[in-house]
Amino acid sequence: MAHPTGAGPQSSALPWWVVVGGLAVIGIGGAVVGGLSGEAGTSAAATTSSSSASASAAPRAAATTTPTTTAPSSTVPPAPTPQATSSAPSASTVDFVMPDLVGSDLQSAQDAVQELGVFYSVSHDLLGSRNQVLDSNWIVCDQNVPPGQRVTGDVEGQLDFGVVKREETCP
Repeated sequence: MAHPTGAGPQSSALPWWVVVGGLAVIGIGGAVVGGLSGEAGTSAAATTSSSSASASAAPRAAATTTPTTTAPSSTVPPAPTPQATSSAPSASTVDFVMPDLVGSDLQSAQDAVQELGVFYSVSHDLLGSRNQVLDSNWIVCDQNVPPGQRVTGDVEGQLDFGVVKREETCP
């Protein structure tokens, strides 16, 4: 005999948490497959006609097998990048007289040495071990290269400014 509401007995219905869990698994699985396909899957989906569902399923199947072959190739391109950066320091040789930057804020001191060709300088907190996050809030108290000294060669990362916060007094 049929149930009066048209639904079967309650034993055939799944608990709500099983349904929600299943949908979550399907959603995560779709995100993983979509994430693995990358732009190739996106471009394939964009060029696939919406009228043929079987044609759109083929690129997705290929995309799920492709990551195993494309993953090693994605590690290959970073190798040329260090070669390009290793040739850059040879072009950063400088020749200038070190200006007196004591009393200026750290950002202005960094800007001044950048105009002279040194694009990477360092700084350290004279009253502790705090990081200089907003450079304009720090004042230069000392510099490792004295004012008036000639600076030549590749000095990237070798100019060091001792700093304190703007409201503090230099030691």
